[in-house]
Amino acid sequence: MKKPFTREALKSAPVSVLIKGRWGNADLYIHEQNNNTWVIKDFSVCQPIVYKTWGRFLIMREYHALARLQGIRGIPEFPFLLDRYTLCYKFIPGQTLGETDPDMLDEAFFFKLEYLVKQMHERRMVHLDIRNRRNILVVDNREPALLDFQSSLNLDRIPRLFHKLLKDIDISGVYKMWRLKKPESMDITRRRKLENLNKRRFLWVLKGYPLGTRKDRRK
Repeated sequence: MKKPFTREALKSAPVSVLIKGRWGNADLYIHEQNNNTWVIKDFSVCQPIVYKTWGRFLIMREYHALARLQGIRGIPEFPFLLDRYTLCYKFIPGQTLGETDPDMLDEAFFFKLEYLVKQMHERRMVHLDIRNRRNILVVDNREPALLDFQSSLNLDRIPRLFHKLLKDIDISGVYKMWRLKKPESMDITRRRKLENLNKRRFLWVLKGYPLGTRKDRRK
C-alpha cells in the first residue's frame, strides 16, 4: 500500500505538536493532508541509543497491534510506518476520559467500552494500560476509543496459562473507570467482579508504560 505521505513531504508541511515526549518517549504531532488528519508518533527525536533500540521496538509493537485490530470501531484507523522509528494513524477527535465530566457521558458508554475490549480480546490482543484514563478517548460523549498500544501483547506469543490473567487486567481497567466515572450505571455483578480482580492485583507485573515515565496524552 502506498503511504499517504513521506518524511520528506513532512519537512515542508505544517505540523502541530500534540505531545512533547521526554528523553525516552516519542513526540506526537498532528498533520493535515488531503482533508485527513494524522497522528505522527516519532521516536527519531530521541537519542540514537533510544530510537534505534527501544523506540524501534515500541513502534513496531504498536503498529502490529493496530494493524491486527483494524475494523473494530474505536481503534485508530489506517496505521502505517513512516519509517522504522515513526508510526502514523488517523486522528480520532475527542477528549480523554480523564478530562470528561461524568455527567456528560452517555449512559451506555462503559457498556460500549467493555464490548470494545472484548472485541480486542477476540483478536487475541490485550492492551494492558486501560487503567490509565488518558488512554481512553471519549468521542462525542457517546463512543469510546482506545489509544496507546505500546504496552499491548499478542496472545499468540504468550503461553495460554496467562491469557485469562492478561485479559482480566484489561477488564479490571474498564470496571475501575466505570466505578469511578459512572457508578450508577454499574451493576452488582460487575462490581463484585472488580472486587475479585483487585484482590489478585499482586499478580500483575505489567503496569502500563514500559519506561515508567508519564506524559499527558491530550492537551
